[in-house]
Amino acid sequence: EATVATWLRSRVKGVDGNRAGIVHRLDRATSGVMICAKTPEALSWLQKQFAQRKTKKTYHAVIRGVMRHEEAIIDMPIERNPKAPATFRVGVNGKPSRTAYKTIAISANGKHSLLELRPETGRTHQLRVHLAHFGHPIVGDTLYDGEPSERLYLHATELEITILKDHERKVFSVALPAAFKKMVE
Repeated sequence: EATVATWLRSRVKGVDGNRAGIVHRLDRATSGVMICAKTPEALSWLQKQFAQRKTKKTYHAVIRGVMRHEEAIIDMPIERNPKAPATFRVGVNGKPSRTAYKTIAISANGKHSLLELRPETGRTHQLRVHLAHFGHPIVGDTLYDGEPSERLYLHATELEITILKDHERKVFSVALPAAFKKMVE
């Protein structure tokens, strides 16, 4: 199966390994913006920003139902689920995890909402786990009880990071797919 890593491998120099040039990851079915490094120096520079939480990430998701609060911060630790090791859950033994969210739109029938999500930490499946924990899984996220759909309605809209070349802060963004807006019309 073609992956970002296989596509990138022929485009980077001096960066070896299975994930050569990959600075951060998106879940397989998540669409949107992603940054990769072309040199070992850039890779180290960018990965350090993620580790120190100096990046700013914005996602959009369509969820089932309507969140109780229009805007809030979810501050709940996430741990691996021992009953299903491929998944994670909110749990007292987990790592600290924070996600800020804001409701952007709600469908007329209240069946779906479009949220803007800003993770402050970067745990595996963090956004998916936080939303599912409150009974509002992402549409298409069948791993966390989301309704079946033709795609996962999670999109990495924006990434703000400092570039090595000129140490300038840059924002990379990609438009929200039209299907997201249609779900809440």
